[in-house]
Amino acid sequence: MKEGQGTLYLAPSSHSKYPGNPQESHISPNSTFHIPVNDVHQVWNTGEHEDLQVLVVISRPPVKVFMYNDWSMPHTASKLKFPYYWDEECYQTTTRKDEL
Repeated sequence: MKEGQGTLYLAPSSHSKYPGNPQESHISPNSTFHIPVNDVHQVWNTGEHEDLQVLVVISRPPVKVFMYNDWSMPHTASKLKFPYYWDEECYQTTTRKDEL
């Protein structure tokens, strides 16, 4: 994390039917954390006077983002947001001849 303060909410099991009660972790400048593949998570800005700036590195794009109303919502009721805005370039099939 780059700047600000926040809370990371992370579901303890990504393979269950419901995300369940999340684990809460405080994050601050220079914090690092890993989100396991398919784990339900959320990052909240808790700083009153400062924006939360987070650098995200995704190792397996494209990403499928599921939106949950709350932590007790079943996965089958979540809404898929796909392709997400950063994925649009991944699906372009035209390649310029000067590209490798």
